Amino acid sequence: MVTQSSDRADARSGAAAWARPPVLAGYTYAPDEAYRARDADRLLAIRLETNRTCNLRCRYCYAESGVDADAVAPYEVLVDRVDQAYELGAASIVVIGGGEPTIHPRFRDLIDYIHRRGMVPMVFSNGLAIDADLAGFLFDRGASVMTKLDSLRPDRQDYLAGMAGAYDRIRRGLDHLLSAGFDRPDDPGRLRLGASFVSCRLNRDEIADIWRFCRQRRIFPNMEVLTPTGRAKESLPDQGLETGEIQQYKFGLLDLDREEFACDWLPYTPLAGSGCLQHLYSLYVTLEGNIRPCAPTKFDEHPALQVNGTYPYNTNVMTLREIHASSLFRYVRHIDAHLEGKCGGCEHLDECIGCRGYAYAVGVNAGKPPRVALRGECLQCAKPAAGTTTP
Repeated sequence: MVTQSSDRADARSGAAAWARPPVLAGYTYAPDEAYRARDADRLLAIRLETNRTCNLRCRYCYAESGVDADAVAPYEVLVDRVDQAYELGAASIVVIGGGEPTIHPRFRDLIDYIHRRGMVPMVFSNGLAIDADLAGFLFDRGASVMTKLDSLRPDRQDYLAGMAGAYDRIRRGLDHLLSAGFDRPDDPGRLRLGASFVSCRLNRDEIADIWRFCRQRRIFPNMEVLTPTGRAKESLPDQGLETGEIQQYKFGLLDLDREEFACDWLPYTPLAGSGCLQHLYSLYVTLEGNIRPCAPTKFDEHPALQVNGTYPYNTNVMTLREIHASSLFRYVRHIDAHLEGKCGGCEHLDECIGCRGYAYAVGVNAGKPPRVALRGECLQCAKPAAGTTTP
């Protein structure tokens, strides 16, 4: 069980022994780099869906992928999207799948192509298909890999993944990545291996254990909050954490990092230990070519953003450059100027804009228009409202 910090977040700068935690190469970018890219109208990355097929059926999946899905993007289409991102300055391609990308029939060709173009292939994978050979291939192509680790308990991981035996196969994949050298990066400040876990009521009692497990093995801990979108709305309707619970474990993780790993970070950001500023410098490309700001910000599914019944911001209709330059996505990139509630004018805007995907999902579920939902106050934030103090 994590405990709350007694001195809270704003004592961050006091101890010279504390350092910023490492980033995951190709996935997270420093705030100053993110804002420079935004102000230069440059992309740093895209999130690229490759296939809806998946060897798991996770109960929280935003894309509702699974073994019964059959949508796969043609390799030539994926390469074209990579090329368009490269022309906009992208330094990395986050191959996020939409399903499980490693089972795309030309997954290795895609990774090899991204690498040859001089960009970092950053792969999200549940780990089930990663054997020693694939781990070595990814390592040699300069890839970063984010695997899955929702629980250290087999029964919980199997339940959340929607398949018996998932835990054992996830751990085998992780072991292959470790054996290939992913836990020994050339730069200790730029890790090559991460583990993503979705925090909810089912695993909240082991969040600190998962975090420590990652830090001890030089694995980037990617702690996400269960978002009420996709399959989670039906499969895990009562498993979301309240703001106070999120606040408690973030301050607990900050204490843990300070005491055990000499790390310091702002606990108000949506990803504990690292901010999420992807709306400033990234675009999310769905399997069908629809462009979103991020995965749960499903602009393409909202009727208010359709023209004659069709979502226009699609790479089959417009170029990525045209979409990036559009008024809608320019609004997204400058969302820091439009934020409401305690996010508006926050003193931490230089490194945090809140979780825009969570704000959007909650907002549209409540009937708000897309732009209004996107700029809403971040409901995960632990920062006290103006005129109050943290107890």
